[in-house]
Amino acid sequence: MPVLALVLPVVLAFSRSRLQAFCFAAGYAIAVLRFSASFIAAWFDDQVVIGAAAVLAYGLLSGCVWAFGWTASRRIAVRCLAITAAWLLALAAGIAVPGHPVIGAGYLLPGAGWGGVAFALALPSLALCAATAIATPVLRSTAFVGLLALLCAAGVLLGEPPPTGTAAHGIQPQRTQWGRLRGQDDALMRMQRMGAMAHEQQGASLAWPESIIGRYEPAMYPVLELELLRDARRSGRTHIVGMDIPAPGKRLFNAAVAFYPDGRTATAIARQPAPVSLWKPWRNDGSFVADWTANNMLAMGQGDRAAVIFCVEEYMPVLYLLNEALDAPTVYLALTNTWAAQSPAAAAIQTWHSLGMARLFGRPYLKAENRPQV
Repeated sequence: MPVLALVLPVVLAFSRSRLQAFCFAAGYAIAVLRFSASFIAAWFDDQVVIGAAAVLAYGLLSGCVWAFGWTASRRIAVRCLAITAAWLLALAAGIAVPGHPVIGAGYLLPGAGWGGVAFALALPSLALCAATAIATPVLRSTAFVGLLALLCAAGVLLGEPPPTGTAAHGIQPQRTQWGRLRGQDDALMRMQRMGAMAHEQQGASLAWPESIIGRYEPAMYPVLELELLRDARRSGRTHIVGMDIPAPGKRLFNAAVAFYPDGRTATAIARQPAPVSLWKPWRNDGSFVADWTANNMLAMGQGDRAAVIFCVEEYMPVLYLLNEALDAPTVYLALTNTWAAQSPAAAAIQTWHSLGMARLFGRPYLKAENRPQV
């Protein structure tokens, strides 16, 4: 029930000690990522210890970030300032802090936009101020339980299952169950299968999952042309294909390339690849590039502008806010490669994050996803 994320900073603001605030925030993050240990382990030869250690690390980092929101001061102004600062710090540190409260605003106040962001930011301060008007601890506890009950009711009434395969604005996201890419031969076979799937689709634009053909090499283009692009030009269709593109310094861009029917192309670049498995800043080669200023926008015709969100970026609401502030998207298009998510819940929780941000700003949310092989 993502709407309950709004309560996190309220609880932290009323904690009795910094240690209590740290433990609660760490436990919250681990609970959000409770299905992710096996997901992460699949990238490291199924070493569950690595997956569990990664989830624990996320918990510890989240606990440290949110612990800044606690203060021993009894002055309301100081306490409000502290929890507001922690809220903003957690937003900026989005790669390490899952389940940010602003996501909950998308479920409680869909379409509220920046007003919803302001409400989520102000809620813990409002709760602190309201508490000063309540005479006894019993009444304060009763009010807090009442707030939880109201949010739970709102979560039930306003929540909805994460959508899969829905189309909007002429874009038809594709869902595949091809699992992990196993070499260039597998990539060539996938392009053939993509061509066969395209014949059965109706959308003016087809979006394919993240890194669906792996690392792009020029030798792959003739097959892509034969299997996918030639027919797309005849039918006036755009294909958005997830692939890894060589970057300067023997690094890689996690990218989505739009092949338009008139022969033009455009590229959207991931701003934050997954840490360790893809983004390895300590290495000079083989690492994917992280650049929050990179362009992730694609023109889709008829005035539509798609903001492309790549996999782990779904956990990072700050990237959505950057798009809203700078790029005026009309639709959010998530490209993910969740072949390692043996539990469907792991992929669903990832979707809940980004769906909340899309709902907050009233944008259509589309998702092209590659799931484990069946």
